[in-house]
Formats: sequence, structure tokens, C-alpha cells
Amino acid sequence: MDKLLLAVKLIITALVLILIMQNIAMVEVRFLTWSLSMPLALLLIVIYLLGMVSGKGLMGLIRRLRRGDVKTTRR
Repeated sequence: MDKLLLAVKLIITALVLILIMQNIAMVEVRFLTWSLSMPLALLLIVIYLLGMVSGKGLMGLIRRLRRGDVKTTRR
């Protein structure tokens, strides 16, 4: 089982490296008034990481809401 897991990890790593090597072209990213040029591979990695962070935060909030740990303030 350990060898299978290692093989899957190596395959995923190889696919990510291929993705990075094939997407080194510069792209322009515009957000509101900001403009930034970066390699497409870097943009993909940044978007993936932001998705991981926001997904983890959202799942934590959902878990707290289900348990009732979130305190609401009333005025």
C-alpha cells in the first residue's frame, strides 16, 4: 500500500511539473485598478493556494455553525 501511495504522489508531482513547464508564458492579470504580469503557472499556483485557504476557512465556519459554537450578538 505504501508503494502505491508513493507511486501516486510521484505521478501527481510529475503532472504538476509538466503543467508548470508548459505554462511559463506571461499573462496580465487585472483586478480593479491593479495590473500585474506573471507566468501563467505561478498564477495557477496562487489561485490554487487561495482556494485551499478560503475552503478551509469556510469548512471551519460550517463546522462551528453545526456545533453551535458561533455566538451571535443581538442589539
